[in-house]
Amino acid sequence: MIVAPVVRRRLARRAGAVLALAVVAAVAFGLVAPVVGLAPAGQARAAGSDLTLVTDAIYTVIPSRHRVHVSMSVTAHNHRGETRTHKYYFDHAFLAVPSGTTGYAFSGAKGSSVAVAQRLKDATLLRLNFGPRLYGGATRTYRLAFDIVDRGKPAARQVRIGTSLVTFPVWSFASDGASGSRVRVKFPAGYAVKVESGRFDSSTRTSDGGTQLATLPLGDPLTFFAYVSGERNAVYRDRAMTVDADGQTIALTLRPWRDDKTWASRIGGLFARALPVMRDDIGIAWPETQPVVVQEAVSRSAGGYAGLFDPAERRIEVAYWAAPLVALHEAAHGWFNGWLLADRWASEGFASLYAQRAAKRLKQADTSPKLTDAVRKAAIPLNAWANAGTDGDIDRAAETYGYAASLALARAVAQRAGDDALRRVWADAASHKGAYQPMFASGAPADPFAVETVDGPPDWRGLLDLLEAETGKDFTDLWRRWVVRPDEAGLLGVRAAAQTAYARTLAVAGDWRLPEGIRNALRAWQFDAATGQMADARTVLAQRGAIESLAATAGIQLPPTMRQRFEAGDMAGASSTAERMRNGILAIQAAEAVKASQDDVLSRIGMIGEDPDSAIAAARTSLEAGDVDAAQASSDVAYRAWNGAWQEGRRRALLALAVIASILVLVATVAGRARVARRNRATSVGART
Repeated sequence: MIVAPVVRRRLARRAGAVLALAVVAAVAFGLVAPVVGLAPAGQARAAGSDLTLVTDAIYTVIPSRHRVHVSMSVTAHNHRGETRTHKYYFDHAFLAVPSGTTGYAFSGAKGSSVAVAQRLKDATLLRLNFGPRLYGGATRTYRLAFDIVDRGKPAARQVRIGTSLVTFPVWSFASDGASGSRVRVKFPAGYAVKVESGRFDSSTRTSDGGTQLATLPLGDPLTFFAYVSGERNAVYRDRAMTVDADGQTIALTLRPWRDDKTWASRIGGLFARALPVMRDDIGIAWPETQPVVVQEAVSRSAGGYAGLFDPAERRIEVAYWAAPLVALHEAAHGWFNGWLLADRWASEGFASLYAQRAAKRLKQADTSPKLTDAVRKAAIPLNAWANAGTDGDIDRAAETYGYAASLALARAVAQRAGDDALRRVWADAASHKGAYQPMFASGAPADPFAVETVDGPPDWRGLLDLLEAETGKDFTDLWRRWVVRPDEAGLLGVRAAAQTAYARTLAVAGDWRLPEGIRNALRAWQFDAATGQMADARTVLAQRGAIESLAATAGIQLPPTMRQRFEAGDMAGASSTAERMRNGILAIQAAEAVKASQDDVLSRIGMIGEDPDSAIAAARTSLEAGDVDAAQASSDVAYRAWNGAWQEGRRRALLALAVIASILVLVATVAGRARVARRNRATSVGART
């Protein structure tokens, strides 16, 4: 148990009704009635109306002697009338006192005595010998005394009388049908006295500083029962101990009461044997690095938990009366204490499971809570099993069901998961590893060296996710049956739909890792957010398919820009990148298409001195590097070059023709002038001669 105490077991019950058996005898003309032994119950009841015993009992607690001294006045009254011929008398009666009592003394008349008539399981039957006969109409008062003794064992004994703690049952004594008996209980100074069961009419301080509990005269004394306790501030003696558990040294401090000689060896020995067994079974190290105190305690309020674990104080309390399984349960809380699992039912259920397993291996009695039909009548969803509050807030039936049902669920989980997978789940929980770790559609981890973690231990949702992630099995039927409240059940259906969408999105993503935001939303059970993000992711992945097909056709190796933005969860950026990449590829393809359509003489003439192929190569290089702007600029250069090549070739051709024509004209002109000059020179020579 790791919270404030709540009832786990009844501390004490009255074993049976107090018996007052009287024997009636008649004297008829001087004849004495025969001696009669223990009468059957019918006879006892018949006789009870003739003889009444009314008592005033005082229980005096004597811690130094480990006993309670009971002293009582016993007023016996013979109600039988007498006649001239018959005289009725009682010479003894029977009275039941608690079992285990001793030191009986009976006085009040000459010859009075007491003897044990029979020792029953839950009571001791005393024969009270009156001495002189008690004739009809007569009343006589006796004194009866005995001791309630603390025998020192077993650990779960009802009677415990020591300097640290006093507990014992209180009876009232009377004959059948009598009324008016009283009870007083006296504690010495220094004890905080509490009535655990039953009630007294007053609690007063005595002159020596002690406490006295008292009843008024009781109308039905045989129905009175109380169980009282007195507690002093405990005086402890500490003893350090260490336990080796699979190479790990677990440090403990045993803290028994100074006046308890057996608790430390009993509980310490149990922890020493159990912790290595649990360490092996649970599969993860004991989480505490500082010594954990294992302290003897009362743990008996209205809840009466036999054990308590306080992780903040690193303290385990085990009641002085606790059974071995209780100590094992608290040892298991060293792991399951809110550190490993968040919900109470999970911590209690698995602590019970591993305690039960350890008890079996250590050959200890299995006193685990049983889920009987009677217990099932208080069934509640385990998520509604709240942490225990104050005594007045305890729903005892719900507590009983919670312990039994959480253990039943833990067993079912362990059986379905298997021990190895369950150990992996605890390792995941201890390291805060979340479910839905990044992976590819193939099932291979997207990054085997990176682990996505969550804050704090898993609650019922995180535990379900981890179980299914580690086992590949479905546990939702167990959660529907045992765990969820009605308003939470719908989440399991929404979760299943979201997981189907996740599997589909993983398949579409292929070798791309889905964004962490999707996994975070799934881990947080924010299924609307996860579904919306997955729809956006599939839209981008559809763009990826189109752009990859386009790039393959163009012979272009796409840059990682789109993937990087997608995996970072920037769907808008990834979509925008895809569109820009598409435009870049189309620009290259448009330029290359113009090149293919411009294969003629004039185009070739127009391309003289141009290098659009280099521009296209530069465009491809820029695009594959993710520089879409540079790719488009280079594509535009190539496009313009190829698209204007014919016009440029035509211009160049026409210019060339013009130049040739001009040259021809110039040549003709020069040649003509040369001919004229030659003629003129010839004419001049002829004239001189």
